[in-house]
Amino acid sequence: MERRLWVHTYGTNLYPNLFVFLVGAPGGGKTFPIKEAVRPLWKSVSDFYVSPTSMTSASLSDDLNAAKRRIVRPAAIPPYVEFNSLLIALNELSVMFPAYDAEIMNRFTDLYDCDVYEETRRAKSIKISIPNSQVNIIAATTPSYLNELMPPGAWDQGFISRVIMIFSAERIVKSLFETRPKNFELFKALSEDLKIIGEMYGQFQWELAAQAAMENWAKAGGPPIPDHPRLVHYTSRRNAHLLKLCMVANVSRADGNQLITVKDFQQALDWLIEAEFYMPDIFKSMVTGGDTAAMDDCFHFILQTYMKDRKPLPEHRIVHYLSQRVPAHSVMRVLETMYRSNMLEIPDHDAQGRNLYKPVARQLQG
Repeated sequence: MERRLWVHTYGTNLYPNLFVFLVGAPGGGKTFPIKEAVRPLWKSVSDFYVSPTSMTSASLSDDLNAAKRRIVRPAAIPPYVEFNSLLIALNELSVMFPAYDAEIMNRFTDLYDCDVYEETRRAKSIKISIPNSQVNIIAATTPSYLNELMPPGAWDQGFISRVIMIFSAERIVKSLFETRPKNFELFKALSEDLKIIGEMYGQFQWELAAQAAMENWAKAGGPPIPDHPRLVHYTSRRNAHLLKLCMVANVSRADGNQLITVKDFQQALDWLIEAEFYMPDIFKSMVTGGDTAAMDDCFHFILQTYMKDRKPLPEHRIVHYLSQRVPAHSVMRVLETMYRSNMLEIPDHDAQGRNLYKPVARQLQG
């Protein structure tokens, strides 16, 4: 949608660009949608400017400066508009951010806000000035790399609060020799959709009910509110994130009427809440050691508690302990692994029929 579409809020135009990180374990498949879908679809539309796969922060200014777009509208005033819009798709976030650099982060913060972008290079006496800039980013990374890249204080700063992080720890095991033919008809249809979206222009209007729903959600503080300490400053950007996603939901429909409806609002809110539900698991996955360390820590906790009370532990206590150390979707898998690996046994059940656990006899002797 570049800078061709917008909503008007707080007395200014808000454009629908997004910074999105796909976060997951190495080998989890997070680069696949970027490499096989996002980049090829973007490049199928000749008017879009797509970054090189090896783009670095040093080449950002040159690539953005080259991404000049002129939209001609003879019957409108003015008859044409100019802007620079760059699409960045990175298989690895580390290509652009090999290390934390506050100056680079601030540059991207300005670019996210679609402000004037300026850069002066002393060596060549060159000044780059882009009055109407816009950048979209989708990049893949791992929790451990984010942990290395972002020092603790960086989570309180502007750049990362503008990023929507999509997390999954799911591992899909596929056959080494599986062949999956590409659906060229689907690719062609999606490419045609992008071309149609690429011809849209103007300000979105709001259905009164949708406007009221957005206002009420914002005034209520945006429930449900992420409560992880590292997401405190992210929460201040959620109104803007949701407004942008409302625009995305609208253009994803077939009618192209640029009227945001209650259905668009609800779809956008569902996307946002689902993403935010898993975001805290990123920080749990940043802890070094993974599942093995979590199992060792959990066994130590169970052993110490059992030796003190001489009573099997109710399942809910173990689940609570693990939930503080591994992603939510991994809790029961880790507990099941501990049981099946003969670290724990189930000697009895509580009044509600739930498992009670204790260390196995040989573990006690050890």
